[in-house]
Amino acid sequence: MYQYFIAPIIGYLLGSLPFAWIIVKLVTGKDVREEGSGSVSSRNTIRTVGYFWAMLTSFLDNTKGFLAVFITRFYFAPTVAMGSDDLSILCAALAGIGAFAGHLWMPWMKFKGGKGFAVLLGSMIVINPYGNLVWVLSILLFLVIIRYSYLAGLSATISVALLGTFFYIFTVPNLYWSSWAVMVHGWGIVFILALRLIPDFKAMRRGD
Repeated sequence: MYQYFIAPIIGYLLGSLPFAWIIVKLVTGKDVREEGSGSVSSRNTIRTVGYFWAMLTSFLDNTKGFLAVFITRFYFAPTVAMGSDDLSILCAALAGIGAFAGHLWMPWMKFKGGKGFAVLLGSMIVINPYGNLVWVLSILLFLVIIRYSYLAGLSATISVALLGTFFYIFTVPNLYWSSWAVMVHGWGIVFILALRLIPDFKAMRRGD
């Protein structure tokens, strides 16, 4: 049972690696937290050092989400799966949630971070690969409807969680993401993201 407590810790530590800060510091000597929006994110990296380095940052953020879940799913969780694939995926889901939280609140950056969407997509490659397609299509749609990118991202994340819940409730046979652990991952991410976006919601209400 201890694996269920260690999995999110593994994820959190990997997710908290501040690649945006490292890249900006190596390229310019600047602190990304003192530039642009102040977030430790690939989006803020664009403002500071340009698209190439931002794409590298996004790739590395994607990779840490993937690795957190992959390592837990295939090298750590099988020892407690007891023949149940759902339990193995649950460990991986907890690691994915931990990695997402680690990116949002990096202890090395005084608990600053980014929005975590690249980390989310990386974790879903292992947990719910079809969810990536749904998320990308959803955010493109919501960006047309909603002018706030963070709100579009939250809406896309909720869409993935809702669809996962639908497939779990109706138990679609042989569908990879009909697992209840995938549903836990989806709603866990939604909850954490909503907490992270509270300041943005307040700013939106003020008209900022």
